[in-house]
Amino acid sequence: MKRCANSECGLVWLDPKPLDKDISKAYKGYYTHRQVSEPDRRQRCRKLLRFVYRQVKSNYLAHKYGYDFGLKAPLNFIVGRLMYLFPGRRASVDFGALYLPAKLEGHLLDVGCGTGELLKGMQALGWQTEGVDFDPAAARNARSKGLKVHVGSLEEQKFADSTFDAVTMSHLIEHVPDPVTLLRECYRLLKSGGYLVIITPNVNSWGHRLYRTDWRGLEPPRHLHIFAPAPLRAVLLEAGFHKVQMSTTIRAADFYFISSRELQRAGTSEMGVRYRWTVRLWGRAMAMLEWARLMFNSQVGEEIAVLAQK
Repeated sequence: MKRCANSECGLVWLDPKPLDKDISKAYKGYYTHRQVSEPDRRQRCRKLLRFVYRQVKSNYLAHKYGYDFGLKAPLNFIVGRLMYLFPGRRASVDFGALYLPAKLEGHLLDVGCGTGELLKGMQALGWQTEGVDFDPAAARNARSKGLKVHVGSLEEQKFADSTFDAVTMSHLIEHVPDPVTLLRECYRLLKSGGYLVIITPNVNSWGHRLYRTDWRGLEPPRHLHIFAPAPLRAVLLEAGFHKVQMSTTIRAADFYFISSRELQRAGTSEMGVRYRWTVRLWGRAMAMLEWARLMFNSQVGEEIAVLAQK
């Protein structure tokens, strides 16, 4: 197995290309297909802090994305601005809204939806949601939550042209053998003016430059393509998209740094491990350093976030 780990090339690939029938074998027990348990109540913040956070979050989403929580417009700006004091948390809130402007009763399709955590969140924001995943177990899990989820590839669903107001793909495009074909199918499914959202690891990230072949974002053999912003923009243009907003983000940067350090030290990194508080604090500190670096270089975030419009 060969892998290009040079950040200058803008793209990482694996060789030889896996057979389509073998791809699913790499995902047995994959973390996105596991049931996400509720956090321990003992670990939650006090009731007052939770209330304050919900207010700040709601006002932030209302001001930035237009989601209607019945809040007064002046407060949206004033209270919502408090979220900017916590860059890591703000990046997670943006991700939770999938960077999408509000569209009441808009029809959203999440490709590679796993157990449906993002679908539930978008449903709570007023979207009509559907999901697609190739894993029957993950689909059953999502359906048990009352979600509409299809099993198989996107192409196999045979959706009609111009069906959706938004198509979202969180950490999916790096897994598919032919990204251009997938993006063209997404373009076909979107209504005029509809949005495609992509979140994917960034090969130009600071973490990749620090850890190189031990960077958690490479994740062979599952990740077949790792993009830099410029090549990803080129692929989107080739697929037909012309209005492309792109940024890099520190969302989950602490996870990338901690996992990459473990790969470098021990040669392995497991999902779901709770590290001691000093390691978690170090990961958050590294994420804040990356946030500071983003002020001078907008391409060093651990993830690329794309909002492309048809």
